[in-house]
Amino acid sequence: MVFQWFHSTAYMMDDEVGSLVEKLKPQFVTKWLKTVCEVRFDVMVMCLLPKPVEFARVGGYWDKSCSTVTQLKEGLNRILCLIPYNVISQPLWECFMPEWLEAIRTEVPDNQLKEFREVLRYIHLP
Repeated sequence: MVFQWFHSTAYMMDDEVGSLVEKLKPQFVTKWLKTVCEVRFDVMVMCLLPKPVEFARVGGYWDKSCSTVTQLKEGLNRILCLIPYNVISQPLWECFMPEWLEAIRTEVPDNQLKEFREVLRYIHLP
């Protein structure tokens, strides 16, 4: 749900509340996520997979009925929202990104691959 919160707040208005939320991310939430990653790397990986374990399917596109393609696209957008905060380390990236690429290769029809090029062009290796 924390990843969904990062994604949801990425589109907040640039006002007093939005500014306050953006300050909270690096001061508290990012530090907590990095600690979780250090202590329970396996859980962090499981939550960032294209098909996460059941307990990680919370909020956003998991709370509504949508296609696998939509789930994959929204999941990549969530990851994209985490990258500016350095939550995604190189070892973490190397664990979950091959799964994402394989899911895109096997589950996205050729006529919808263009949608993923747009998302993936913003993702750079940490």
